[in-house]
Formats: sequence, C-alpha cells, structure tokens
Amino acid sequence: MESLAAALVNDGQTTIANALLAHYREIGVTNDELLVYLQFKRLIDQGNQFPDAAVIAKSLGESTNAVFQRLHEMLAKKLLTIESITADDQKIHDRYNFDGLYDKLAVALKKQPVSTQASEQATSENSRQKVFRAIHTEFGRDLSPIEMESISKWFDEDHYEPEVIELALREAVLRQVYNLTYMDRILLNWQKRNLKTAAQVEAERQRSIEQRLNSAPQPQRQTGANAGPKIPLFKLGEDQS
Repeated sequence: MESLAAALVNDGQTTIANALLAHYREIGVTNDELLVYLQFKRLIDQGNQFPDAAVIAKSLGESTNAVFQRLHEMLAKKLLTIESITADDQKIHDRYNFDGLYDKLAVALKKQPVSTQASEQATSENSRQKVFRAIHTEFGRDLSPIEMESISKWFDEDHYEPEVIELALREAVLRQVYNLTYMDRILLNWQKRNLKTAAQVEAERQRSIEQRLNSAPQPQRQTGANAGPKIPLFKLGEDQS
C-alpha cells in the first residue's frame, strides 16, 4: 500500500448507523444537518468534545454563521444538546451530545410509522426554527451555545408557546434590550400573571392601555372670565345677514 493511502487508513474512520442514513429525512433531519452532524462526529470521535464551528465551516465550504444556524435548528428539534462536564483536570468543559438524534430515530421506528411521526413534528419544529431565526435576526449576531440551550429550555422545560416567546422578543426589541435575560424576565412576569397564550398577553396589554386612559385626568371646561370666546351657532339654511 502506498504511504499516502496508508496514512488515510490510519487517520481513522467515522461510522454511522445505516438506519440513520436510511431514515434521517423521515425524522426531520435535512441533508445540510446530516453533513454538519457527520463533521462534528468526525472530530468528536477523534477526542474533541466541543469542536470549533469555524473548523466545520471550512470543511463544508460554508460560513460559520451557516453552521451555527444548523446547530440552532438541531437544538430546536432536540437532535442535539450541549452539556457541561468535569474533565480529568477538574475543569468544566462544554460538549456536544447528539444522542437525541438516535433517540428520536429509535422512538420513530419502534412506536409508529416514521412518516406519521415526521408529519406530527413538522409544525412544532417549524415554530421553533422560526423563533431561533427571529432572535438571531433581531439580535444581529450569532447566538452562543449557552443561549441556544436557554431558548430550547423555554420550549422543553417552561413550555412557553412560540408566539409568546416572539411577543417577549418584540418587547425587548422595542426597548432596545438585546439579550435573553431580559426576555426571560418578561416571560416569567407573564407566567406569574397566568398569561400563557399570545391572545391572553395581547388582551392584558389592551386592558392596561384602557385602564391608563381612563385614569388620566380629563380636561376641565373653563367658565366665567377664563372662558374662551363664544362661538355663534347657526341653523342650516338660516339667513345669516
């Protein structure tokens, strides 16, 4: 074997389940997301638990922003999680975990036809992706892995509706506060007031506006010396000469 060929073999191989290759589109994984996963798996298998997105982007011939967008979408679909682990050096490190991808594949193949599973998930996943894209656009920057995980928790742990999260984003943008902490305070405030849907939030906002208007002091009519000039009144058709 030639030296170059031997080096290629010794460089290692990345294996992937045939079931995933056969059914990845049926569980909502796009071609681009599969390629991103394969590149991340390549580096993870080599011992890098938190590969640099810029390295992945270079391998794919895409921008780093495009790779982050794929990660956003995979987080939204629960194909990916970001974990914090304590290494042998006692330092805390982040790592990408793609177990969710195989969990979804196993559940889909075992419990129901995969095509039905994908159909039921489509609306929810599209809503999540819309939220991720909206926040990314309004903030005008890439979201960090921790921010992506925080947004996913709004869906998975707090069970906020996508429309409610979008309203919180609108509030933050109107006040020119571009961070998730401010949005989280807004969402918590609405939750404490039992405002769980976008319709309830909008109704409460309208009620508050009307309450402020009704409580505002009304202008008083002036009388006597301070009164304004009298305006003559005429009947239509009356001779005014």
